[in-house]
Amino acid sequence: MRNIIIISLIFLSVLTCCSTPPRQYHIGVSQCLDDAWREKMNAEMDRELLLHPEMVITRRIAYGSNVLQCSQIDSFITEEVDLLIVSPNEAEEVKPAVARAYRAGIPVIVADRRVSGDEWTAFIGGDNYRVGQMMAEWLISLQGERKEPIQVLEVAGLTGSTPATLRHQGMTDRLAEIGGIKPQIESVIGYWYKESAYDVVSEYLYKHKHIDAIVAQNDLMAIGSAEAVRDATGYAEGSVHIMGVDGIMLGLQAIMEGTIECSATYPSRGDLIIETAARILSGEPFVRDTVLETIMIDARIANPMLVEYQARLHDLETLHIVQLQSEKRWQQINNGKFFYNLSIFLFGLFFLLALFFLLYTQRVIKKEIDSDIIPQLEEVQEAIQVSQKDAAFSERMKQIVNDHLTDPDLNVEFLGSALGLSRTQIFRRVKAITGKGPLEYIREQRLMRADVLLRTTDMTIQQVAMELCFSSPGYFSKCYKEYFGHLPSER
Repeated sequence: MRNIIIISLIFLSVLTCCSTPPRQYHIGVSQCLDDAWREKMNAEMDRELLLHPEMVITRRIAYGSNVLQCSQIDSFITEEVDLLIVSPNEAEEVKPAVARAYRAGIPVIVADRRVSGDEWTAFIGGDNYRVGQMMAEWLISLQGERKEPIQVLEVAGLTGSTPATLRHQGMTDRLAEIGGIKPQIESVIGYWYKESAYDVVSEYLYKHKHIDAIVAQNDLMAIGSAEAVRDATGYAEGSVHIMGVDGIMLGLQAIMEGTIECSATYPSRGDLIIETAARILSGEPFVRDTVLETIMIDARIANPMLVEYQARLHDLETLHIVQLQSEKRWQQINNGKFFYNLSIFLFGLFFLLALFFLLYTQRVIKKEIDSDIIPQLEEVQEAIQVSQKDAAFSERMKQIVNDHLTDPDLNVEFLGSALGLSRTQIFRRVKAITGKGPLEYIREQRLMRADVLLRTTDMTIQQVAMELCFSSPGYFSKCYKEYFGHLPSER
């Protein structure tokens, strides 16, 4: 019996050695945000990965936090990934973590935002400074021969963000080079999101004079700005020229629909990133520094680009199907070989296999209990805890807002500080729970308090507007009517 077991183990070891799969490389991907542009990059990476089954990736998102991104990079170092892809939030803040990975012997591909120095393996990204120059050249074309400077509103991404800084610098430097009458530019911060851009542009249009053009530092903010102009009073359709940046699918659709006028491409090239990673891991030559070309997209070329994007998405779905069919077929072939060899060498070991099967069945049942039933119970408990946390967060946020409705300093920064969250985190958390941006939520709470004061006190509309920090009775009445469907004087 002992000899039979030894022979069986030797045989199984031989089979295992013969069927050892090729080495798989673990790739760590550190994304600074989860916006539409990075979704496009991720989709391009996934498409290219279908051609590289030897590579497996793990993505982690920092949600705009330098501290979190550095921590995530350090965790990839601890896990000893074979290669690291980093799209930095703020390049100089994340630079030390990138250097730590590079010094640990991990090849590092920096994507999108360049890290200074040379402690990285490859860089692939667009030229944000050139994007800013193209924004300026578009404004120069709008200025043309006009005798008065056109009034321009710049909707920037995020203070301190590398792309926001470089795009603004490229625009101002290019405008400084030209003579004659120059566009007059004012800036607001849109935080890279459509909803926040809508809020800040709406507020700007209400408080300031007429504008002729808007340059938004990404397509989502351009679309949000266009919606703000559409909803503002005193602006005819198409009277404000709007430019975005990125050339994502939503931006192309907006150009085709006439929502925005144009966009400067900022290629993501996730496919090239994966191709470069494969070359590095296999020891093949690769380009160390790749600056991607930027072009201007208008209605003439938006449609062909949109068709190309849709074709790529279809190709990605097709490749997924082909991959699954191929894997299934290879599994069938391998199973056939395995059982053929097993029938030859283990025919005389029937009773031993029956014993092994009994032990294996017991292990499978135990594994199912450990891996399926217990985790399901833990997931239910975790879901309950998450729901309770969201309810507690919502209640705490509501209490803070209601306690400070008459405080003129009640804004996104104040709310984030009170709740211990960054600006990006508070936007995401409030949006997930309430379906609204923080500014919209605060405004609605003030309007509901105003309605109570108007119904239960002798305060005038002007007094209520000033009490609840509206900039003017007129603006208060406008917001009140939009929310309740009638003016406060008609209640």
